[in-house]
Amino acid sequence: MTDPNLSRNFLHACQNGDLSRVEILVSKYDIQDWTYFRHLTSGDTALHVATREGHLNIVRYLCENFQKPDFRVNVANKDMKRPLHEAAQFAHRDIVKYLIEKGADIDALKRADWTPLMLACTKTGNDVFECILALLEAKANPFFRNKDGWTSLHLICRSGDENAFDLLVNQFAERINDRSNNGRTVMHIAAFHGHEGLVNRLVSLNTNFLNVRDSSGSTPLHEAVKGGHISVAKRLIDLGADAQATDNVGQTSLHIAAIVGNVETFRNILRN
Repeated sequence: MTDPNLSRNFLHACQNGDLSRVEILVSKYDIQDWTYFRHLTSGDTALHVATREGHLNIVRYLCENFQKPDFRVNVANKDMKRPLHEAAQFAHRDIVKYLIEKGADIDALKRADWTPLMLACTKTGNDVFECILALLEAKANPFFRNKDGWTSLHLICRSGDENAFDLLVNQFAERINDRSNNGRTVMHIAAFHGHEGLVNRLVSLNTNFLNVRDSSGSTPLHEAVKGGHISVAKRLIDLGADAQATDNVGQTSLHIAAIVGNVETFRNILRN
């Protein structure tokens, strides 16, 4: 391996999904262990970049055509991010399933607090649903929390994917009662991000969510107004939320509306 550009060229070929180029480099330079080639800043390997870009052909080649290292399917970058993290985060469902079959660590932690399941829950869509389903079937742990105390369900309520919500809650109904480090429930998160469908689902599961408070005394109605989601605020009031509830500094939802510039709209909702 005397070519000073070999690492760059190998990583570039893997990132582009150019299998023929990869094979030429492996043959020409007798590459035995591709984990030596890494991006200087991130520590990403060829498997990281190929997975991120969705190149299953490269992923298969790297996992099946080398004898070492033994840990290659779980190779980590400088943030301890594994290829399964990449596949889950970017919703490459075929690669998620393949890496699981190859023995990827289901609950590996990136930066000590993000699992592949948690990263998948930050996105939406059918491919994401398939990734979450595959991870749960492989016994991914939905009880893990990140440094802010958020679980996978908190993350789903931020992204707003109703199918992913149903999937997780149907299997782990107790997760709806989780609170973050600052006392925020999944209802607070759904309301703040304007996900009316999730608000409806949560109220149907527990009507106490309507006026639940976080550590600052804010209710979901406060959060919906704070996020500028007046239609969600209206829905909460229609469902029975207390429009006169105050937070720890004495602010009602109307005060919050004035702060964010929606006071007239909110007043009309209250009148009607």
